Amino acid sequence: MAVDWQNDIRKTFGNAIHQASHTLNKSPAFCDASLSALLDAYPRDQLGIWTFAKHGEGDEAPIRGVAPDLSGEELLAAVRDGRIWLNLRATNQRVENYAAIGEQIFDTLQDAGGHKVFKRDMGVLISSPGINVHYHLDIPMVALLQIRGEKTVWVYPASEQFAPSEKVESIALRQQEEGLPFRNEFESEAVEIQLKPGMALTWPQAAPHRVQNGSMLNVSLSCEFMTVPALLRANAFYANGRLRRDFGARPERPDKLGAQVFGKALFARLLKTTEKKQVKKAPTAPSFVVDLSAENCTRPIKEPAL
Repeated sequence: MAVDWQNDIRKTFGNAIHQASHTLNKSPAFCDASLSALLDAYPRDQLGIWTFAKHGEGDEAPIRGVAPDLSGEELLAAVRDGRIWLNLRATNQRVENYAAIGEQIFDTLQDAGGHKVFKRDMGVLISSPGINVHYHLDIPMVALLQIRGEKTVWVYPASEQFAPSEKVESIALRQQEEGLPFRNEFESEAVEIQLKPGMALTWPQAAPHRVQNGSMLNVSLSCEFMTVPALLRANAFYANGRLRRDFGARPERPDKLGAQVFGKALFARLLKTTEKKQVKKAPTAPSFVVDLSAENCTRPIKEPAL
């Protein structure tokens, strides 16, 4: 396997959009038989099963589903025929056969970017023809590798207009999911990238983005990771959130590394080590069951009668 970053990315790694080519699209690890076996091997209670409304203005919260009784082969068929987005987070940690693939990808990012890469989470995304992912951002850095199918990715500036500080802080504090409200006027500032098999992409940390699949089943690798600068910024957002909410402060956004960001990162670490362990937020309740006989292969879960 090879991942070839097209230009010298060291100076702007984590702060700019960079593209690469790779050969994972030729790997047998992502053929139908291998994906079915992966879905059988992956812990079903950890599998992210989602559907999304069509893209539009405002908030577009993802809708969670479950598939407790389907085999991997049946689940793959439902993705192909329905409107479903599967997220197998940390596949490199949960399924041994994929560990080496993850390490090779993250090692190439480390070599090309010039920063130690840690907190390595390679997720496998298997998604339906035509489905979209809502406008959102991730606190870690992300590299997206396209394996099968085609999709369009729109990346927006990591600025106050497109990702308000209070929203980013809430995501860092885990007070809300990664979604953000979208406005059509944002489109004029978006960078639009057509991803085909054998292409890879990474973008600035905390840059909002959205995705639209082409008219075919898609398989991608979503690789989340941290570098020291990225971890400093993430902790600075966390500290800003606490300063704003607990002390009424109006902290400056941590766009550039400097003494202030270092100080806030240390403050965040102090908060995290001294405060009582917080109870994890309950996951979004499932609203549908994957059903091959239902429209879009999603059957709503009926609420119990009162």
